[in-house]
Amino acid sequence: MSSKPTITIAGLPVARGFAAGPVFIYRGGGEIPVPEYLVEKGKERAELLRLTRAFNETRRDLEGLIAVLKERTGRADVRVFECHLMILEDAALVDETKRYVMEERLNAEAAVRRTADGARAQFGRMNDPYFRERVCDIDDIERRLQKALSGFDRGPGMEMHEPSIVVADDLTPSETVQLPREYVLGFATNGGSTTSHVALLARALALPAVCGLGNITSRVSPGDMVLLDGTNGAVTVNPDAETRAQFEKVAERQREFAGPAPAGAAPAGTLKDGGEVLVCANVHPGVPIAGVKEYGARGIGLYRSEYLWLNREFEPTEDEQFEAYRSAAMFASRLSEGSYATIRLLDIGGDKLVRGISAKEPNPFLGNRSIRYLLSHRSVMRRQFRAILRASAFGNVRLMYPMVSCVEELRDSATELESTKRELESEGLDYDRSLPVGAMIEVPSAALNADEIARYVKFFSIGTNDLVQYTMAADRGNDAVAALYQPLNPAVVKLVRMTVEAAKRAGIPVSVCGESAADPVVGTYWAALGVDELSMSATYIPVMAKVLAGLTRADLDEYAKVPDSMPHGSTAQDVFNACHDWIADRLPELRDSLII
Repeated sequence: MSSKPTITIAGLPVARGFAAGPVFIYRGGGEIPVPEYLVEKGKERAELLRLTRAFNETRRDLEGLIAVLKERTGRADVRVFECHLMILEDAALVDETKRYVMEERLNAEAAVRRTADGARAQFGRMNDPYFRERVCDIDDIERRLQKALSGFDRGPGMEMHEPSIVVADDLTPSETVQLPREYVLGFATNGGSTTSHVALLARALALPAVCGLGNITSRVSPGDMVLLDGTNGAVTVNPDAETRAQFEKVAERQREFAGPAPAGAAPAGTLKDGGEVLVCANVHPGVPIAGVKEYGARGIGLYRSEYLWLNREFEPTEDEQFEAYRSAAMFASRLSEGSYATIRLLDIGGDKLVRGISAKEPNPFLGNRSIRYLLSHRSVMRRQFRAILRASAFGNVRLMYPMVSCVEELRDSATELESTKRELESEGLDYDRSLPVGAMIEVPSAALNADEIARYVKFFSIGTNDLVQYTMAADRGNDAVAALYQPLNPAVVKLVRMTVEAAKRAGIPVSVCGESAADPVVGTYWAALGVDELSMSATYIPVMAKVLAGLTRADLDEYAKVPDSMPHGSTAQDVFNACHDWIADRLPELRDSLII
């Protein structure tokens, strides 16, 4: 037993699961020195040859890694490195790097660093966590190129010889997958987020992970025993025997509670009395969707098409979009009877700037983003319409407009859509003539005017991520105002209730696709208000399915009244606590398993 004190460090739960083992601290290969100097006149082409050889060697390494990963872990990791290969071959980036050599006479190492710094600065200015994490892609590619130029090469797991918890400041995709899989029990990192590559790859590899731990690398030593709780976001260092025994019991309970439903179980979202609330998955290109079925998703409730634009100088072609949408449609249609893929139109702008496509604005969150961008770039909208309509001939598809704020946007969009349909018909191309069109309700004006908006669409999808932020005027990614990100704030609840009631009056279904849908307390409350569908990351579906399976419609009706019974002046936290206690009392297994 260790004589060191037991400490528990809280972080972000980014990949479900539990693991216990010794610490392996990965500090990376360190910064490769990057010299910067002027190449002698007349020797620019020789330096360009060095650069070209480094690109070729890096390309061969990535292609080899992709081939190995396809055999070892399947498509989950391959997509990341195929993306790296695409960035490496990006003509604009390659040409920029060559220009530094040929026109400014920079040495190859410095030219690579200049190009990488420019790309890092662009992504670093974005507030969206997913896009900020793309800096890791650039870091990874630059590291490979610098290694090729310097001849430096060192595998990240060369000193790992026993099953361990990997503790690091952060991990690039290459570092993550090159660690010896047979020895990796889980990940704990100082930085990172729920959208970082280490999080995505940990889920794909079925390994628990906790990110955002601050300074864990300085609080542990190699060989320290740690307990990693990726479900609740905690790392316990040097646990005593009692703590470890309790951890194992909790881990076993949660594994039983949060595991996929056994064969023959009722479909996800089935209530105790036979009613149902559809439980679907949020997906986006670049992250494999094969596991969606295993977790019980009844369909794809949100397909984030904007990720097709990621790491590109120009928009994807119509055919590239069509292939992606068709794959999603065909996959979704096989999930269950009547299942579908809800494809959101390009949600770009705000903090989602794409090089060469969207422009920087003084106040991007209140600027030309999402449907506004598309209506000001009609050719982009029509190409996406064509791709989605063509894909609808191969599976059940729903089309969804992002960030609708007024009916004028819907009218103008409908005009473009009808024109695109006539265009396809004139070309003899097939599509679903009854394709449902919906609107995201994610700004207060849309919720307040939901009755009128409902006249133009066949369904609503409430994006609580943005709805909460716009209602509270608080960016949940800003630590200074993070406490104001309150899905159960009375103002937010009123707007969601108004939207649901408007949908019922119009006879159209309504879903919630924001992150709050996956919270057992909050997501269940949305179901209690009458939401027809909850859409979330696939790994969170089993828990929500089990929560709903333990409740009847009468229970949900009672639960919906909990906030209304609160005394005047109750805060959002008061409301959440009351809802939490109601769920915990009705479903004590949630409390016992520390799910809530």
